[in-house]
Amino acid sequence: MATYKEIKGVTVQTRDSDPVVNVGSWAAGGSLNTARRVLFGAGIQTAAIVAGGYISANSALSEQYDGSSWTEVNDLNSARFGGGGIGTYTAALVVGGANPVPSLGNKVEQWDGTNWTETTEINTARAQFGGVSSNGTTTAGLVAGGSTAGQQDTEVWNGSAWTEVNNLNTAKGQGSSGLGTSTAALAASGLPYASPQACEQWDGTNWTEVAELNTPRGEDAGGNGTTTSGLVYGGYFNPPASNKANTESWNGSSWTEVADLSVARYGVHGCGSGSDSALATGGYSTANTGATEEWSFPPPTAAILTEGSIFLSGGTTLKGFGKAAGIPAATWSSGGNVNTARFNLFGVGASTSTALIYGGESPYYAQTEQYNGSSWTEVNDLNTAKQNGGSIGTTTSAGAISGLAPPGYLVTFEQWDGSSWSEAADVNAGRQQGNGAGTNTAGLFFSGYRNPPAGVTDLNESWNGTSWTESGDLNTARTTSGGGGTQTLAISCGGATGPTSTGTANTELWDGSAWTEVNNLNTSRYALSQGAGIQSSFLVYGGVAPGYQTKTEHFNGTSWTEINDVSTARGYASQTGSAVSALLSTGYNPPSARTDTEEFAADAALSTVTVS
Repeated sequence: MATYKEIKGVTVQTRDSDPVVNVGSWAAGGSLNTARRVLFGAGIQTAAIVAGGYISANSALSEQYDGSSWTEVNDLNSARFGGGGIGTYTAALVVGGANPVPSLGNKVEQWDGTNWTETTEINTARAQFGGVSSNGTTTAGLVAGGSTAGQQDTEVWNGSAWTEVNNLNTAKGQGSSGLGTSTAALAASGLPYASPQACEQWDGTNWTEVAELNTPRGEDAGGNGTTTSGLVYGGYFNPPASNKANTESWNGSSWTEVADLSVARYGVHGCGSGSDSALATGGYSTANTGATEEWSFPPPTAAILTEGSIFLSGGTTLKGFGKAAGIPAATWSSGGNVNTARFNLFGVGASTSTALIYGGESPYYAQTEQYNGSSWTEVNDLNTAKQNGGSIGTTTSAGAISGLAPPGYLVTFEQWDGSSWSEAADVNAGRQQGNGAGTNTAGLFFSGYRNPPAGVTDLNESWNGTSWTESGDLNTARTTSGGGGTQTLAISCGGATGPTSTGTANTELWDGSAWTEVNNLNTSRYALSQGAGIQSSFLVYGGVAPGYQTKTEHFNGTSWTEINDVSTARGYASQTGSAVSALLSTGYNPPSARTDTEEFAADAALSTVTVS
């Protein structure tokens, strides 16, 4: 019998403390001395300053945060609320703001670490807008938008004067969130309610519309970070009238919903360095609050829970991620519907909260849709409408390999950069219904169907980021099979082996140079369209055998085990994610293509492992 080290490549480790899940979360910090809302501020999570705000009237109060508690410091010269904050703990600007209500303000004050001093006024009076909340400086800042009705005016600061520059494309005001620097910034959310999810990016010269937020928040959300790593949280929207706790993370191309604030509120001040570190302070829930919450990930010294890990806890108890046998403990539940019903499509994604689907039939589609954990949003189309070939990569760097479109099988390879598709080097052999594995710089394309007389194929091609090279072929030619993994550790399972095939159970593993047959699926089937996970922990679900299936099977690197079924039988669907966080979307079940999505999410918890 093989040892654990022979199977996994490592010995069982002994840990004094259990690993933790590597996800961001909010935790309570020190409360403000004076509760208030729509306040100014600047800094990072461990060194921040807030000033002004609204109590029962405009406030001039200032407080500094040292990472655990707030201390009152010298007041602003002019009481006000709802302007922009720029800079750091010891060198900050407060810009504009209402003084008194409901007027707009053009006053600017500068903080030197001890006192506030009035400096050059902005050209356009404004209030309740997002300044460059934490990454601008007292010598290089930017403000944009403002007021309840919304403004488009943008101004930059050079340390002594404000200069009007190109306007926002869409007027923003009353709490739009500002992130970034004077040469690279984001303006997200804010009134008017017609565009509460809109986001624009500043490149130092012009504003460009980019991906929208997932949650409408028309008023007074907090935000922090840069144009490649940021957060927006809280806010208010009407109708229906409600405070928001939702937090969204920005990766440079798209917004993803992450853990909520513990207190839903608007008028919250945000500061921090990016999507990994933030401070949310003050605001209004059912009343003004002084609550502070800190956003962070486990520290670098923490042991991170990884899929399939097993260890001795304290040297006495054997633990692992999931059930004792290493099988994910999860059930399928409903997710958001796609916008375009289809089947035989491409798809990539890492989990139930992030996926990208593209192409499909029938007819041939070019539509691309992105999933945020609850809903699908249409983004830019493929250059060529087609049905599935092979899929590789991530939601921000994906690949659509080959496929079928009139008049025949394509050799084209399209790459997604997070916002648009472009063509890269062609594959050697065009085909449809193949599988992909790996990334946009190190990928694999195998199996599929070619024009007769070739028919079902065993071909395997490897991608190095520049060109495709034929590699070792599969042992069993197949099409519409399950497949995935990486360029050097891939899996191929099931599929149709010929025109009259009712499906195979054959499973093969790729080691970077050759395919090896291993234990079969429990249920022979085809029409699987990819799968979810890696070679040592892989899911396939649905398919045809020959009837449309609900069965889900998990592969642990050695053998297959049947686990909880999907709710709706279907084949030719998109299968994305990991073996502990997977999506099933679209597909075909006579008489029509489907739009529904199902989510498979394993509990990210440790469990005791028993052995015999």
